[in-house]
Amino acid sequence: MKIEIDLNNIFADENGAETLEESVRRQVVDRLSGDMRKRLFDRIDGEVARVMNEQIAEVMSEKMPELIDDIMNATYTPVSNYGSKGAPTTFREEMVKAIAANLVYKPSNYASEENAFTRAVKSVLDAKTKAIQEAIVNQVDGQFKKDAITFAVKKLSERLGIKTL
Repeated sequence: MKIEIDLNNIFADENGAETLEESVRRQVVDRLSGDMRKRLFDRIDGEVARVMNEQIAEVMSEKMPELIDDIMNATYTPVSNYGSKGAPTTFREEMVKAIAANLVYKPSNYASEENAFTRAVKSVLDAKTKAIQEAIVNQVDGQFKKDAITFAVKKLSERLGIKTL
């Protein structure tokens, strides 16, 4: 039995057969050009992204204060879930109302029901109370130790018959 392999059929394309050297050359060129194309596109993408980020940051820093002021002062009419319209207002007015409503001290039995202002006031009061308590304890302890030592010296002196000045 004889097996013959015609390499021209294997390496042949629509233009005819190419030699092994031509095939290797074509594959090397394709690989190198593909790698270079990928690196070039990656570099271009990086540069474009950098320039776009710089431009966006610049535009945001220029336009954002004006845009925020426009949004804060724009008048709108709030509508309830049932479709009834409220009085015209601005976002700034609503923020002031919400902040004023939350700046109320409302202690509760549950910490989850307390607003941020109440929690802040409680934490400051707890810290100040703890500091005052420590100062009083230190003062009372100091006075107690002084009085206890004076009393002990007096009683020992009396028992031992020593007269103190």
